[in-house]
This record gives sequence, structure tokens and C-alpha cells, in this order.
Amino acid sequence: MPPLDGIRVLDMAPLGPGPHCSQILADLGANVIKIEAPGAGEGRRAGRIIKLPADAAIRRDSRTIGLNLKTEEGRAAFHELAARCDVVIEGYRPGVVKRLGVDYESVKAHNAKIVYASLSGYGQDGPYSGYVGHDLNYQAITGILAMTGASGGPPIIPGNTIADNAGGGINAVAGILAALFARERTGVGQYIDSAMVDGLTTMMFLPIDDYLTSGHVSRRGETLLTGMYPWYNIYEASDGKYLSVGAIEPWFYENLCHALGRDDLVEHQYADGAKRDEIFAAFRQTFRTKTRDEWVELLMPAETCVAPVLEIDEVASDPHLRHRDLIMDSNGRRQVGAMIKLSETPAEVRSSRSSADDTSAVLREFGYDEESVGALRAAGAIA
Repeated sequence: MPPLDGIRVLDMAPLGPGPHCSQILADLGANVIKIEAPGAGEGRRAGRIIKLPADAAIRRDSRTIGLNLKTEEGRAAFHELAARCDVVIEGYRPGVVKRLGVDYESVKAHNAKIVYASLSGYGQDGPYSGYVGHDLNYQAITGILAMTGASGGPPIIPGNTIADNAGGGINAVAGILAALFARERTGVGQYIDSAMVDGLTTMMFLPIDDYLTSGHVSRRGETLLTGMYPWYNIYEASDGKYLSVGAIEPWFYENLCHALGRDDLVEHQYADGAKRDEIFAAFRQTFRTKTRDEWVELLMPAETCVAPVLEIDEVASDPHLRHRDLIMDSNGRRQVGAMIKLSETPAEVRSSRSSADDTSAVLREFGYDEESVGALRAAGAIA
């Protein structure tokens, strides 16, 4: 039995960090019910560039209910559901849920045990709380973009929505699990203000703490972890593919030099100036003598901290990732697997799809009869 079996989640955060958060909770066994406005595919929302189809893996093991929270009947139905749930997740701009009458305080009045998480970019308070933004903006304001790219060059957009997934989604999961654990001891729920900038700022603790303690401002391409040294860098192989080298420890660097046939470079790991340029040139020249996969076969087992730079199609077929069920087959569909590995109560993918509209079924599960469902439909509270 998965660890969150029996936990009910109402998810009002269809974009940004919300889907990743609820996917992780669903993988851990939670009963996730997504609330979407009826007719969300019409009007202004229909023009969204980023759309998640019903069978998107990130929506798996969830059900969807179309509920119009702008109607009195829709709000009443929401509160009836929330009163019997454990977690509510919302991803509106700060202040919206209060205007709708579905904020933490209103839910708490019906359910003192509720764990209520608000997911946003800048948080519920502070000078920027009312500003709009997207992943790139949150990376920008927390120093990630400033540290991404080559020395002397411009900042580069990372290849992942780090704010949505790590700074937001995973951060929110941690808060929700902590609040559920605390509820086991206290019997009461609590409110979680989960901001993407909060998560990203803590992820940048190394350069920020360095500045706070020493006054030193780190620059992209000029630190150990951003490409300052030849032994922590990326190199092109003879076939145009790339290798990552992360031989930080002296013994790994020594192993690398031995494998490359450059024992003369072992004692110069932290060389500056012309000698460092010489090592860079030697590494670049040497790595171009074999294909990427030839180097991988030689260097990965040799304790050199080398790994291939995989394209997305290669990630999907990588034997290690498939062995770890990070790329898995579920009901005839390949998808990314669960990230959390537990020995006694493992996460599981129960279904490869989400239910696009389970409004009637969900309401009946919460005690509504056909007459009550019909009344909600007549009031425009549900589709």
C-alpha cells in the first residue's frame, strides 16, 4: 500500500508547479481530484500556449471535476468536498481564492484538519507578490540565470523549468508532507505559502552564502561548478556528441588523466593562467579522438566522474533510467516514473492516464445523489 493511500487532495493549480506537485502526491497514493472551471477550453484560457492533454503523464492517477467557483452553488460544493479532504492546492495569483471565497480561512472553518497549499511565483506577501511571472523570471531573480553560461558571455536559458518543478512542485510536496506529519501529532492542519522564488533561492545557497560570508560575488564561468576548470566541464567528442566531466576530487582527476594518457597533468589540477589553458586544450583535443560512447565505455567504469550528455530520445532509452523505472511502461504507455523510492510503501503508477471529466462520479463519491447533481448543473455550477 502506498504511503498516502486514503489521503484526498483537491487540486486547483492546473499549470506551473501544481501538476508536478499533485503528480508526486498521486504517485505516493493520494486520491487527487483536479478542479477545473467548466468551459476552460473556451475564451481566454483557450489561447494558452502551454496545454496539458488529459493523457499527459503529469496528470496521471487523477480525476477532474468541472466546478464553477464563481457561482454560489459551485462554492458550496467545493466546501463540501474540502470538508472531507486532507489537502487543498491552489495556484491562483495572491488574493484570488479569497475573492472567490475558497481561501484557507474559509476552508478551515469547515475543516480544521485541512492542509492548504498556495503555490505562486513570488509568494503571498512581499513587494513582488502581486507581480506576474514565469519560470524564466523566477530563475532570473534568484541568481540562477546569472550563473548559467560561459564566462564573458550572456546568461543562457536552462533546458528545464527549474522553478516549476524543483522550486515549486517538489518544494510544495515537502511542505505538504511535513504539514501532514505535523497533523498526526497536533490534530490540526495548517497553511503553506509555497513560492517558487523561495525554493530557487535555497537552491542557490552556495554562491549566496559565499557572498554573505565573504563579500565575494560569484560570476558564471568563473567558479568551480560553472566551468572555471577543465576537470568540471563539457567536451565534444569525434562524433559531435558531448561528454560531461566532473572530476572534482584529486583522485578522480588523477584517474581521468591516467585514462587520457596525460599523467603529466596530474599535479596541475588547480593551475591558473597559461597552464590551465593548456589543460583545457589538451582535454579538448584528446576527447575529439573518440566518439562519445567510446569514451563513456572507457571512462564511466574507471572512476573518473564522466557521463554522456544525452539527448531526450536517448534519455528515454537509457538502460539505467529504465532499470530504475524512471522511464517505465504502464498500460501500454511509456512515461516518466515515480521519483521517490520507498522500500516498504513504494510509490506506484496505477494508471497511465487521468480522467478528463469525472464530475458526476466524484460528486456521487462525496454523497451527492442524481437530483443534487442535476441541481448543480441547472445552476451552472458544473458542466
